[in-house]
Amino acid sequence: MVCQACFAQGPGPLCEHCRLGLRRAPERVLPGGLRLITAYEHSGTAARLVHGLKYRGLTWYADLVSEELASRAPRVPVVPVPRAISRLVKYGVDPAREIASRIARINGVPMIDLLRHPLHTPRRAGGDHGLSAVSLHTKSVARAPIVVVDDVVTTGATLLSAVAAIGSDQVVAVIAANDAFSRSTLDGHVT
Repeated sequence: MVCQACFAQGPGPLCEHCRLGLRRAPERVLPGGLRLITAYEHSGTAARLVHGLKYRGLTWYADLVSEELASRAPRVPVVPVPRAISRLVKYGVDPAREIASRIARINGVPMIDLLRHPLHTPRRAGGDHGLSAVSLHTKSVARAPIVVVDDVVTTGATLLSAVAAIGSDQVVAVIAANDAFSRSTLDGHVT
């Protein structure tokens, strides 16, 4: 078998070195009291795995992270933050949807495609975080309560756009596979 993070030959989906490189990220409370549930810090092994999901369609990471997050998620419908259509076509995968569908299946709750896919957005992941996040819009009115799911939270701008579109009073928690705490502006300041 090949390690999903470093592609070295090994006995399982992660070699010992990469497995030890996964660092759990703490939960946080966001402005307005919204709970942020995260699995891993966006570094090392977790960063390589989420990039494999985002850019190569290696969905094994969605399985791993969903198992980690599902038990900590409220048992309510989940809403994925949609990937821009231009990237969905280019890479063939919607990472947040992959994670959300697995969490929904594990927890026995519906996944709702509530947010519209933007046509295109400037590249922010691994790029210029000074760019404005896309303004997301809903397809219909949210039925509370829901959990919003995304693959990575770096500055938090896309996630906050999703929560604003849905209405923060409808969202009970947000879930991210990876969290870049040191660069986040979710708590009102850059650390």
